[in-house]
Amino acid sequence: LELIESDRLKEQFIATMSHELRTPLTAILGFSTLLMRQFHQRFDEQQVMLIERVIENGRHLLHLIEDILDVTRLRANQVELQLETFDAVSLVIHVVEELRSLAEKKNLELNLQIFQPSIIVMNDQTRLRQILVNLISNAIKFTETGNVTVQIRSPQRGQLAIAVQDTGIGISETDLNLIFQEFRQVNQTLARQHSGTGLGLAITKALTQLMGGEISVQSQVGQGSCFLVELPCQVSHP
Repeated sequence: LELIESDRLKEQFIATMSHELRTPLTAILGFSTLLMRQFHQRFDEQQVMLIERVIENGRHLLHLIEDILDVTRLRANQVELQLETFDAVSLVIHVVEELRSLAEKKNLELNLQIFQPSIIVMNDQTRLRQILVNLISNAIKFTETGNVTVQIRSPQRGQLAIAVQDTGIGISETDLNLIFQEFRQVNQTLARQHSGTGLGLAITKALTQLMGGEISVQSQVGQGSCFLVELPCQVSHP
């Protein structure tokens, strides 16, 4: 009972601190954006770039804080789906274009394969977008040469399948059972060069299951990885 209470207090502390950190950081990002607008009009490109770096790093920190908040909410079963009807194909296209600049910075090809022009689903669009961003940005992060390919299809009536395949460092068989655990990264030398809390895949799996689906992975070291998310086209509240 003491261990359970200690764990509860720890979770409550993490959630409270994450919330308290997010509030001033959001204000910092807002003021920095206002400064950048004024700098564009009055100062040279070098000074504008400094403000852009502040905003970029602030957004990165905010993303880490939101990941921690998501983990604590998912553990406490406090995440509720906001169901709506939308076109999953349009969402995937939008996310891929949004992340294309990350691939271009590393001279990677970011490919999109669409097998149906439209797939209408009833699910949580925001959470599905979060899953896509996590998987695609992860694939780009751990790929140094080659490409990342995103596929979306409806393999059978009422089902949605999204695959993210890369030509990156891959994952060893012993690590496949660990990558969906919190604070885990694949235990490769190259992976240690990349920042991150190791929460992205844990959050992705928890959200996929909350949305009535499953996530699986196939991978070989040095050959790349393929993550497959399978969801029902229509989900009811759990």
